Amino acid sequence: MRFGRSLRYLERTDSTNDDARSALAQGAANGHTVVADAQDAGRGSRGRPWESPASTDLYVSIVDRLPLALAELPPLTLAVGLGVADAVDALLAGSGAVPSQVKWPNDVLIAGKKCAGVLIETSTGLPSGDAVVIGVGLNVNRVQFGAELAPLATSLRLSHPGKPLLDRTHALGVLLSRIEARVDEFVTQGASAIVRALEPRLALRGVRVRVEELEGTLRGVAASGALLLDTDFGLRQAISGRPEP
Repeated sequence: MRFGRSLRYLERTDSTNDDARSALAQGAANGHTVVADAQDAGRGSRGRPWESPASTDLYVSIVDRLPLALAELPPLTLAVGLGVADAVDALLAGSGAVPSQVKWPNDVLIAGKKCAGVLIETSTGLPSGDAVVIGVGLNVNRVQFGAELAPLATSLRLSHPGKPLLDRTHALGVLLSRIEARVDEFVTQGASAIVRALEPRLALRGVRVRVEELEGTLRGVAASGALLLDTDFGLRQAISGRPEP
């Protein structure tokens, strides 16, 4: 296992992704991982802020050098999302929680509420070669969210109330191993293997959604990682945005 073999823990930082990028520029080992107890400027996709309070959740960024061209990387986000979903299900095994789902392109849901997000950032032209930074925020033991997030967000803890707090060190180990397994599957077997594994766990399948300018029924995911929508003008692919009913 390469993820987490080299690991830096920070009590507080602005962004673990920024810390991982800095470590990468200094020649960090493949799989180098940055974990923070709290972030002051955590971010999700499109620069959206990611709430990162202390002592409850996991904020993790991983350096990985993959033998892939930049054009081949878009499905990596889905592979990481699958790995996170695998970890969530493993950590909640026996709790009675419903299986998690992946909401295209980068969210993991429990019972329709977001428990985790993925942010992939690329770094090119470095002396050590091109690489990616895999950022993951996983809500572990948080039981309260702000008024705006409360209807939309959940945590592992909220998914099995009455149980003891989850050990975040154990959760980190499960998370890293499951993500690494899915990333390796993507590299060795291609995007089609990830799409096949994703299909039964894809959130909003069969629901009419809007993704930026496109509107239609969500049918699945193309091998390229694009979202497939059955629109009034035929099957179309969405390559950016977020599907919302």
